[in-house]
Amino acid sequence: MSKREELPRELEMAERVRPLVNEILERFNQENITPPEAGMVVLALISRLLEAMESQPEPRRYFILTLINVINNYLLQEAGEAPQSCPGGTCGPE
Repeated sequence: MSKREELPRELEMAERVRPLVNEILERFNQENITPPEAGMVVLALISRLLEAMESQPEPRRYFILTLINVINNYLLQEAGEAPQSCPGGTCGPE
């Protein structure tokens, strides 16, 4: 699949999971979860996801690269530099 074909699929997936992300954030608010606690939840989910994806090397690699891209773009913004564009709106929550 070409990069041009992947983008619509990624955008579709981002739109599909957006309501779930919003529900999770709302739940964190209802439970008075602090940002550091929310971060630990996210890290635990990432760890479990990587374990679950062990038998799927390509999707696992793509997920890891996307995660690195999100972190790099955040660090670039913190440093005052313009981040690169992100596929499918995966550069972070909106």
